[in-house]
Amino acid sequence: MSFFSSLEIAPFFPATVKASALQFDPQAFRDGDAAAEGIALPEKMKNAVAKRKAEYVAGRLCAMRAIEGLCGVAGHQVAAGERGEPVWPDGLIGSITHTKGFAAAVAARNEDWEGLGIDTEEIMTENVMQTVKNKICRPEEWVFKPENLNPQTFATLIFSAKESLFKCLYPLVRRMFWFEDARIVALDAEYKSFSIELLSDLGSGFKRKDCFSGFYYADDVKIHTFIGLVKRACPS
Repeated sequence: MSFFSSLEIAPFFPATVKASALQFDPQAFRDGDAAAEGIALPEKMKNAVAKRKAEYVAGRLCAMRAIEGLCGVAGHQVAAGERGEPVWPDGLIGSITHTKGFAAAVAARNEDWEGLGIDTEEIMTENVMQTVKNKICRPEEWVFKPENLNPQTFATLIFSAKESLFKCLYPLVRRMFWFEDARIVALDAEYKSFSIELLSDLGSGFKRKDCFSGFYYADDVKIHTFIGLVKRACPS
């Protein structure tokens, strides 16, 4: 496909999670690119603008490649649910992200992992941060800002971590929740890790004060975050 090129993705995934990433140019996207890569566009996207189609195709192509890396079989389709969420093949789970010409996906077996969430965000400008800061960040979270991250990068990290948490948990709880329903409670700048706590009961066994571990990677322009929920043992 002429509108994308493959990329290495941040190296913080466990061995049982396979990842794929690419960069793409929405301006170069043509409808034939989807069919050329075996991606079926949902009916409701047939009249979408080229940018939206490019994002969908890039994300699904990453998902197909991640699944191929996991299973050794090419061509697995990842459909779209009612809210546009990925619908993974039986026995598999995963997560997809895309932002401004970048897309990535992870896939794993549901016998190993209960939930996966990845997110990538372009680092906010000062103006954007001042506009959204109070909506996405809680005052107590700023205690954990590392010295090597400026406020815009840290605000983007908080935003991305909460997006990864949503992507990890939504397929399990099947309900919406928001930025105010979680908060960062620890961050280790050396190991690029963080802990995030639920502030609301979500059902399906996920309760207020439940904590989840994640990892982040920051470059000059983007923040990448990952949260994985290891398969929990069934009650005896």
